[in-house]
Amino acid sequence: MNNPSTQFSRKSWIDACEFHALDNRQVLDRVIESAHQLAQGRAAVLLDLDSTLYEVGPRTGHILKEWLASPESREFPEVREAVEKLKPEQVGYSLEDTFVVLALEAGSGKAQAALQSMKKFWFARFFTNEYLDHDIAYPGAAEFVQELYKTGIDLIYLTGRDEPGMGIGTRKRLIQDLFPWEQPRTHLLLKKNFELDDLEHKSAAADYVRGVGTLVASFENEPPNLIALSDLFEESMHVFVDTVYSERVARPKRGLYRITDYHSFRA
Repeated sequence: MNNPSTQFSRKSWIDACEFHALDNRQVLDRVIESAHQLAQGRAAVLLDLDSTLYEVGPRTGHILKEWLASPESREFPEVREAVEKLKPEQVGYSLEDTFVVLALEAGSGKAQAALQSMKKFWFARFFTNEYLDHDIAYPGAAEFVQELYKTGIDLIYLTGRDEPGMGIGTRKRLIQDLFPWEQPRTHLLLKKNFELDDLEHKSAAADYVRGVGTLVASFENEPPNLIALSDLFEESMHVFVDTVYSERVARPKRGLYRITDYHSFRA
C-alpha cells in the first residue's frame, strides 16, 4: 500500500486501492447477509444517488440537445456538429470529459468559448427538479435496494443534491423507480442549500447515521466521499460504485469493496 499521505484520482486511485476480490453479485450478497445479521438491532445502509443508484448521463445528454437548439450554440458550428453525433454512452462525468471523447480541443479558443457557453447553459439546468426526469435508475439497483429493505434495516439515501433545487424531483423519482420511500425505516438526507460542499455534507451526516443505528454498508461513486465514510465507520462495509466520478483526489485504502453494476438483481 502506498504512503497514506499520497492521494490519487480516478483510475490511479482504483489501481492503488486493494479491493476485496469479489465479483458484483458476491459483494451485493455479502451486504444483504450482513444486513440480515444486524437487522435484529437497529442498522442502516447508506446509499448515494447520482452515479450510484442513478445514471445521470442522460440528464446531461438532454441538456446538450437543448443547447444545440438554442441561440447560444449558433456561433460554434464545429462543436455543434460533433455534439450532434454524441452517443449516450459518450457522455462523460464532466463536459470536459465529453469534449475529450469527441476529440474536441477544449484548450483552443473557439472550443473553449463553446465549452464555457455550454457549461453556463448546463449549470442553469442540471441541478433542478425538472431535469431529474431524464435520469435512469441503473438496471437492478431498485431490486437490490428492495431486497435490502426486506431484511428490516433502515435505508438512508445520502445525496449531494440540495433540498431547494432538487428535493421534490428526488422524492418523485424514488417513488417512480420503485426504491423504498415514504415507508418506515427510509430516510433522505439532502443538502440544506446548494452551496454546501458535498463532502462536508456527507461527513456531517455521521451523527444522524449513528442515531439511526449500526452502519452495515455505504455505497458511493466518489472516492473522497467513500474514504471519508470509511474513516468515520471503520467496521462497516464500504462499496465503491465504479461508474463515473470526478477528478477529486483521495488516498487509497485497503479493505474496500467494488462493484460496477447491479445487473444480477434485475427482475
